[in-house]
Amino acid sequence: MLLDGVALGHTRLSIVDIEGGQQPMRDPRTGTCVVLNGEIFNYLELRAELREYCFRTRSDTEVILAAYQRWGIACVERFLGQWAFALWDPDRRELHLSRDRLGVRPLYYAETTNGVVFASETKALFASGLVEPMLDPLAIKETTCLWTTVSPRTSFQGVLALPPACCGLVTDGRVAVRRYWTLDLSDREVDPSLTMDRAVPLVAELLDDAVRLRLRADVPVGSYLSGGLDSSLICALAQRRLRGTGSNLSTFSVAFSHATYDESPFQRQVASDLGTDHHELFVTDRCIGELLPEVVRLAEQPLVRSAPAPLLALSGMARDCGTKVVVTGEGADEFFWGYQLYRESKIRQWGSQRRRSNWGGLLQRVYSDLRVGQQAPALLEAFWSAGLDDPGQPGFSHLLRWSSTARIWRFFSQAFSERVLTHDPVQSLLATAPQGFSRWRGLARAQFLETQTLLSGYLLSAQGDRMLMGNSVEGRFPFLDHRLVELAARLPDTVKLRVLDEKHVLKRIAAPFVPAPILHRAKQPYRAPIAEALAGSEASSWTRDALAPDAVDAVGVFDSKRTEGLRRKLSQRAVPPSESDNMALMAIASVQLLHQQFVRAGMPAHGARAAVRVTTSASACDAGAA
Repeated sequence: MLLDGVALGHTRLSIVDIEGGQQPMRDPRTGTCVVLNGEIFNYLELRAELREYCFRTRSDTEVILAAYQRWGIACVERFLGQWAFALWDPDRRELHLSRDRLGVRPLYYAETTNGVVFASETKALFASGLVEPMLDPLAIKETTCLWTTVSPRTSFQGVLALPPACCGLVTDGRVAVRRYWTLDLSDREVDPSLTMDRAVPLVAELLDDAVRLRLRADVPVGSYLSGGLDSSLICALAQRRLRGTGSNLSTFSVAFSHATYDESPFQRQVASDLGTDHHELFVTDRCIGELLPEVVRLAEQPLVRSAPAPLLALSGMARDCGTKVVVTGEGADEFFWGYQLYRESKIRQWGSQRRRSNWGGLLQRVYSDLRVGQQAPALLEAFWSAGLDDPGQPGFSHLLRWSSTARIWRFFSQAFSERVLTHDPVQSLLATAPQGFSRWRGLARAQFLETQTLLSGYLLSAQGDRMLMGNSVEGRFPFLDHRLVELAARLPDTVKLRVLDEKHVLKRIAAPFVPAPILHRAKQPYRAPIAEALAGSEASSWTRDALAPDAVDAVGVFDSKRTEGLRRKLSQRAVPPSESDNMALMAIASVQLLHQQFVRAGMPAHGARAAVRVTTSASACDAGAA
């Protein structure tokens, strides 16, 4: 739709008001026009409040138009949902961009000599012909340390990301960005009166309501089931509500041939206990390798994990089963402190004052799966001691992760290393921290850094939205309801992390609904094979081409001799591959693919948010109902 110099376009995944919710949507009285990617979950409540507006559809998109007429762009503060939208106000000649509070939905833009272009994917910007696809060297360095770029930086030069919880006003070929929501994690926000007994019913009520709102759809809503606490609790709450309407929940899980990664026994136990219609996808190393080129094309960023690949295949299975929407458990670990990182940080803070005690033994209990703990405890203790001389430094909680991931840098070519030498990714990240950040308690700082990097930049993007929408499936995340997130920020630390028992309040809530073995099982991070998929005996042919010395030299980011040495080392499998080597190989392969698919190919063939069906052979991925 072309409107007085503003062009708006949209490819719709119809979920609410399938017939009437077509976009771009225009208000007939004012001419205000909007395009929306995502959902406004409280649209029915807002619709009731906006009775004076003459609604023509049942869609949540029209509620944005009505809310804007009443409150202006401040209407976003009333929205409960996940969105990226653009709204053109012809009277004021203003173009507004907006993104949801936690950054579930993406929104990219570029400021060019011919105006501002924006889209849900960078591919659309390149397809416009106004932006040339060029990898950003600083983005590569940031991703190979922080797992993501520091917003608004993206993987491509000249392409910016509207940060989460921000609006942008487009004027004179520039985007003026302002933040409309901030999560305050300072000590003054913590409410000591929220004891465990008080917190449990409050969190339970809000979580249940978050699930209720995310089941609103005119199409079937299913759920991903990992077999951990978070997804199991979401499935239980969703199943209870659906059964009240005479429906049954469909659940979808990934199973691996490697016991290290496989959680299928727990998934089957939960599905059986809840009585869901369960579907299980069996993923092999070959399947992961075959999917990775498409994964990188959809993710549009370097990757240090192969974990998005099985999730791309899983969204394909969900869509084949007629499911267009899935709820998942993302966000619980970040806001209720479930990651090992929080326990690690707590122990290291404690250990900084007790250097002669057995604090290292506590860490070995947290990371019981690390083989090095038995082989070289002195080496491991030296690693864990990094930064203990200054436990109050802003990035203390993440020093070990960042230093471990940054070992990828040893594979950079000399020319590339010199080019990015002066750029410090950690300082770039810390520069985005709120005023007073250094005075926050340690675990609050850890949460901020985790949500700024792993959550919005990786889990919700490369591993979440992109892999779901690659098969036209929408993900919804009850734990990311901002009301619940704000409540979690007010909870005393001990309600979330009781000594070393993570997500304690959620375990209390889940106890009546979730099987006991799920409540008490050790935290198992979701991962997928890397070395086996990229350098194993069943590695896809593209890996040999992409990692060949001449191909690596042509891109120039990594050193071809070191890359070949790493590939040979991991292919021989004389010893189990280290996490560091795995991440390095994945980073190298993904950068090579990005260059091939975007830079060398010029403008990609696919437009913005185009539905991509992933087809795999039966030998690679096996899907079925369990």
